Amino acid sequence: MGNFVDEIPPYRFNQLTKIASKVVDTMVGGALQMSYDEMEIVLNMIRLGIEESRDKNDKRKETKVCS
Repeated sequence: MGNFVDEIPPYRFNQLTKIASKVVDTMVGGALQMSYDEMEIVLNMIRLGIEESRDKNDKRKETKVCS
């Protein structure tokens, strides 16, 4: 991940940081008090969603190349 972070422009990185901050604020504050295990479940759901989206995107790219 180190090299990829170096390629992100400062403005874009700032926007990503704001999104991450909102997710963390939701998990640790607010009306819903989450345990660490529940936080891990949420983060795993996000990771799985990203992987699924990436896989679908890769398949679409393969289909376009093959057409």
